[in-house]
Amino acid sequence: MFRRDLIAFSALMMLGAPVLAGESGNHAAGTVQVTAAQIEQLLSGNTIRGTWGGTGYTQYYGEGGFTVYIPDGGPPSRGKWRVKEDTDQYDSWWENTGWTPYTVVMTNNGYAWVNKDSLEHFEVLEGKQAEF
Repeated sequence: MFRRDLIAFSALMMLGAPVLAGESGNHAAGTVQVTAAQIEQLLSGNTIRGTWGGTGYTQYYGEGGFTVYIPDGGPPSRGKWRVKEDTDQYDSWWENTGWTPYTVVMTNNGYAWVNKDSLEHFEVLEGKQAEF
């Protein structure tokens, strides 16, 4: 985990960021929602590596709102990204789906996307760590 990830998580806890209590059983108790500003800082100019629905992927977030998604064993797809300050969510755009919002949380195991009633964990790699 990046040192700044640890610092960001500590700041989230001290600032009293919303904690998703998991009352409906959808999210693990103790997950902390990441703010729009923190999402921007976390992703802009960086790469993430994770799984989505059991499939591994790498994704680069360029400054200026472009993103490239590379599924393991598949071709890269180019899309767009932004943050929604009014909802503290990440928003992605793909040709086949349009804009779709996602909540980002910090857990005891690092960062994760909220995907319906599951968490899709990912790690942040500093800079452009993907070939496309």
